[in-house]
Amino acid sequence: MARSLRILALGAVLLLVPVLPAAAHPPDADDAGSEHEHADVDQQPTRQDRMSEVFHSPSGQINSDLAFWGDLAFAGYYGGFRIFDISRATPQLVSDFKCYGPQNDVSVWDSDGDGQADLLFTSVDRTLTGPECGATGTADHDDPTGWEGIRIFDVSNPEAPSQIGAVYQDCGSHTHTLVPDVANKRVLLYNSSYPLRPGPTCGPDRGPEADRDPLHGVIQVVQVPLANPAAAEEIAEPPINYPGDPDNTFDPAEHGLAGFNPLRACHDIAVFVELRLAAAACAEQAQLWRIGADMLPDTTNPLWVFDNPVDTDGPGGGDTAADFWHSATFTWDGKVVNFSDESFGDGCPPVTTITESGSPVVSDTGRTYFLDVRTGKELSQFMIPRTEEDAYCSTHQGNVVPLPGRYILAQAWYMGGVNLIDFTSKKNPREIAFHDRGPGGATGSDNWAHYWYERAPKPGSALRTYGQDGIHSPASGHGFQAFDSSASRGRRIGLTHLNPQTQERVLFR
Repeated sequence: MARSLRILALGAVLLLVPVLPAAAHPPDADDAGSEHEHADVDQQPTRQDRMSEVFHSPSGQINSDLAFWGDLAFAGYYGGFRIFDISRATPQLVSDFKCYGPQNDVSVWDSDGDGQADLLFTSVDRTLTGPECGATGTADHDDPTGWEGIRIFDVSNPEAPSQIGAVYQDCGSHTHTLVPDVANKRVLLYNSSYPLRPGPTCGPDRGPEADRDPLHGVIQVVQVPLANPAAAEEIAEPPINYPGDPDNTFDPAEHGLAGFNPLRACHDIAVFVELRLAAAACAEQAQLWRIGADMLPDTTNPLWVFDNPVDTDGPGGGDTAADFWHSATFTWDGKVVNFSDESFGDGCPPVTTITESGSPVVSDTGRTYFLDVRTGKELSQFMIPRTEEDAYCSTHQGNVVPLPGRYILAQAWYMGGVNLIDFTSKKNPREIAFHDRGPGGATGSDNWAHYWYERAPKPGSALRTYGQDGIHSPASGHGFQAFDSSASRGRRIGLTHLNPQTQERVLFR
């Protein structure tokens, strides 16, 4: 299946849209989408094993990331964010706050310590006419009067959220990672972005005019004072480099993406606050950074870097290559870090023609990798064991379930659905449960994210996870989802809240 060269800049994702039949072709990322109810399309029978979808609520638009606090789930989508009460077996919609701003990745925080989330942050990486809700996309991405960055909301009343601030960010905010610093009465947001398309002060078109690196070359750190969140501001721009890389650049053209700007930047960052570690998926490389006493990451001296640029035996062989380092998550003991490669190719399993090594090589891509935190050495990698015609099943967003003595990863696979991967045997990961609705294309499962979150799981109860479905074909997407799995009924450690890219405590050692 041929790939389009249009890019949807999604919540934790750089998503390349496959060419679909005309009737199912997705809207461009600039489109806000329709607000009416959309058909629930299941063209083929669901394939599943020890996992069932017990709830879904379509948004009708492209769905992005999730965050959780107490009994509430916060679900981003390109038109805003929705809040669900998940205290009962069947989630209930509390509010649907309209605020166009792709990708609208979300994180949440409790600023006053009363146990309830009152702050919500969203990422916007599409140039808009202004920072306020109600702003529309500008005609040109490089409009010098446009805005892109991070929005700040008061969600203390989840039935009636309100916007209270915004911070402009060069190249926008593709994703952000919340880093709590309660001792200093603030939270930090590590902002990730890059100049695939031009922006008001971004990339080769506008960057030099604003004294910016046309490759971007930084992450940006925003400080949010908890006593006055509206006074949030950028305080640092740690530099990004690719040690050992010949040109210190990620070039999309080398991965079959003509017409997009080269970059030196990061897509997503996971932090382990107690261990003072940050795992950064930085397009060309996976990197591990030390977080200093000032809570800023030491990006200039990575503890290690990892890449897998060359597939030595071509498609279907035992070797693979990494297309684009996309996201990361730690185990709850801090011993293993999982990095995801988002494939720019086609198929299920996906392949990409990569010319990074000097000549075109058709390569197996889109895997999820398990690395040793101490050394950065690869322990293993994983791809779902199912092939699907006309589907695209690159790995995407997930997190690790806190189970004493076991490693279980909840993972999303775009059109391959969602699954649970047991990697307790670090060198031999295996799928133990999955759910794949109507396999065979975008009108079936089409998952951005799949995360575990439970407050007080009962011994022997089904394991509850949540997903976001509907990316390539939002009209048929299931939107916010809840899944129950019988694959792992062991004792699980509950949490009071979860921003999936932020791990705050070591639960096991």
